[in-house]
Amino acid sequence: MRLQLVECIGYGGCGTVYSAKIVGAPDTRIVAVKKARTEDSVDNPLLRHEACAMIRLRGHPAIPQVCAYGRSQIYEYLALEKLGDDLGCLSQTPNGLTLQSLVAVAWQMLDAIEFIHFHGIVHCDIKPGNFLAGVGSDEGRVKLIDFGLARNYRNPSTHEHIQEEALQKHLGTYRYISLNMHLHLSPSRREDIESLAYTIAELLCGDLPWATHDTDDYFALKQLWSGSALCAGYPTVFGDFVDYARSLAFQETPDYDLWKRRFLSVAPGLEGQPLYDLSKPGPLVGKRLGDTAPSPNGPVLKQPRSDSSFGVFDWMSMGSCGERISVRPEDLIGDEQTTVRQNLEYIEEPFASKYKWEVMHPR
Repeated sequence: MRLQLVECIGYGGCGTVYSAKIVGAPDTRIVAVKKARTEDSVDNPLLRHEACAMIRLRGHPAIPQVCAYGRSQIYEYLALEKLGDDLGCLSQTPNGLTLQSLVAVAWQMLDAIEFIHFHGIVHCDIKPGNFLAGVGSDEGRVKLIDFGLARNYRNPSTHEHIQEEALQKHLGTYRYISLNMHLHLSPSRREDIESLAYTIAELLCGDLPWATHDTDDYFALKQLWSGSALCAGYPTVFGDFVDYARSLAFQETPDYDLWKRRFLSVAPGLEGQPLYDLSKPGPLVGKRLGDTAPSPNGPVLKQPRSDSSFGVFDWMSMGSCGERISVRPEDLIGDEQTTVRQNLEYIEEPFASKYKWEVMHPR
């Protein structure tokens, strides 16, 4: 089958996202196609890495369906199911976000992260923009995207937890990264949990108090805001979750079930695997009820300087569609080339067209 570009629907640091239709298909299904710059010298391209993570995690309702992958001399492509708006947009709908819907979303996000962690992977970029609304039969569910930074927190051979080490720069989005990631410590499950806590706090209060400041000040400002201050005026479970996330040790297993129960306890009527419903009335969230930052209980730590020459990826010159990125061998999720070849259809870009790609089974 063929995929034909419909329109550009987004940009990222590593490429561009298009909507595309399946030419000649009996239905009118639209897919999302991510396009990133690469070259022959890149052994472990980013989108192939992302595809492998999603293949490993198939079977959970929060993991989008991955359809096909392709690579030419200068680009790689990844076709996924097309989803709705991200959580930031959902919270700005005319009816607003109710406490009950927020609890359902928080439960789903935590359940998705638990599933990822169970499979030995940490996401490393949890934020509202990486949770999209499901559509059709998945209405009321959120889907987690962008697994480009995903990495193993257990040794794939021995299944032992990795050891904590210092990085030369942070991983993830500054607004949501953990305090330990600001200190350039290697990521484990606690980083995803703390980023989730900030994601929930932003949906709850409408913003994060450090978001309007210079990014160089984020680390110091995060230290000023305890969970109770950050989520003041709302049920205490949300602030408690922030403080809990910050207390986790590097190798500690988060108590996912405890926090899923605690979230549900503040939204009577929700049970099982709750779905959000933006049409259902109820108490609204999305407004900060406390604006005064508390004084620090102790000295405020300073953030280490980043070495821009080092990171989870090798950064090379950038074209119009993002960086040419090679994933470090130690961050690969198995034999990625074989995994993609055996599980996905292959997107082959015709030489003469900018807008059409041929999709066929690999030979």
